This record gives sequence, structure tokens and C-alpha cells, in this order.
Amino acid sequence: SVKDYSLWTPGKIVLADNTLSDKDGFTAIDPSNPPVAVICGKNVYGAAIGVALHKSPSGLSWAEDGTKGCYTEFEGISCTPSVGGSGAAATEAFTGDTEGSDNWDHICSVDPEGTANAAVNYPAFDWVLKYNTTYAAQLGSARPSWYMPSIAELCQVYKNKEAVNESLLKIKLLNSAYADANLGTRKIWSSSQTSGSDGNAWLANFGDGSLSSYPKNYYDSNFSVCCIAGF
Repeated sequence: SVKDYSLWTPGKIVLADNTLSDKDGFTAIDPSNPPVAVICGKNVYGAAIGVALHKSPSGLSWAEDGTKGCYTEFEGISCTPSVGGSGAAATEAFTGDTEGSDNWDHICSVDPEGTANAAVNYPAFDWVLKYNTTYAAQLGSARPSWYMPSIAELCQVYKNKEAVNESLLKIKLLNSAYADANLGTRKIWSSSQTSGSDGNAWLANFGDGSLSSYPKNYYDSNFSVCCIAGF
């Protein structure tokens, strides 16, 4: 059977039991069935994707300097946006890998030794891998299969950030432990490698909507990570 996603529209709140709630009708948090994500778009297969309610601390690199991950071109997760200037994230088209749920698996297949110690070698991915543990108290019984979005999926999050932010704020005002107030305006890493480069990966600027290719070992206070899951 094919799941009907007609009601899984951006801004809908996903609860731990995999049901939905409208923002306006969401008036209290039930710890036995808490909110776990906000719908932010669809993947290339037409299934709904939701963004987690928390984003990472700033300053996480995609891969640490001097590691295999930093200087390897992972061709299986390469992607090329059609343009990259201001606002591109709202209108972008892509060539290459656009669905990121198996991107970490691809990196692991190329660099099994480095990925075995993700906390040291792949800090941004490590934050995603530990999300369910970090926020176990807020997730109830849910343990979604979170992953770092491809640049195409990250643009889906950007396109629908207004609806997502409204729901995040609603949840946070009910109980600040369950959600950040918004997605923010930082540059957010994707899991997509830059085509033809061994050292760069794609980011989306959630301030002006621009797309940039940065060295994977780069980090500063304006870099962040979010994670998504399919539902």
C-alpha cells in the first residue's frame, strides 16, 4: 500500500506516536506522546520529511582537519546546485545525489576506520547520530532515524522555514525543553559533497538563502547542523 501524505504539510507537528497536530490546535505537551518533529517538505520519493526540534551547537566541522574524511571525495554523495547566490535555496535545482538518508552509510563504506570514531573525525554527523540519546527525555517512545539532510533536502527545510518556525515557537512557548524557538539564520551543513572536490561540502545560509561550498574542516560560530527523518 502507498501511504497518503496529503495531510503531511509543512508546519504540521509530528508526535511520538507518528500522528499529526496542527500548530493552532496544539495547546499542551503530553510527555507520554510528545512532539518530535515538524514537517518541512518531501523527499525525492514523495514521502514526508520532518526536521528535529533542536539544532546543534555552533562550531561543528563536517570532518576534522587531517582526517581521511576531510580530504576524500565521496563521489556517491556528490551534488551540484544549478546556482548558488542569495535566495538560491528557495528556487534551486540539483544534479547528483539528492536524498541523504544513506549518505552516512556511504561515508562509512569509504572510511570505516574514521567513521568508527565519529565524535573525533566527523563532529557534525556525530551530533546527528547522538540526537536520540541527547534528547531521549523529550522524545518519549519515539526514536526516529535522523540523518543530516542532503543539500536538496536542506533547501526544502529553508523553503518552508516560516511554517516550521511558527510550530517550533509554539512548542517552545509550551515547554522550552522540547524545542528551539526557530531554525535561526546560521549556515547549516548538508551531507552533500561538492562535485569534483575532495575537501568541500555544501551549506545553506538560513539568513539570505544562499548556497556555499566550504572546506569540510571549516567551522565557526555561524555554522550549525540540523537533522531530518522520513515519516
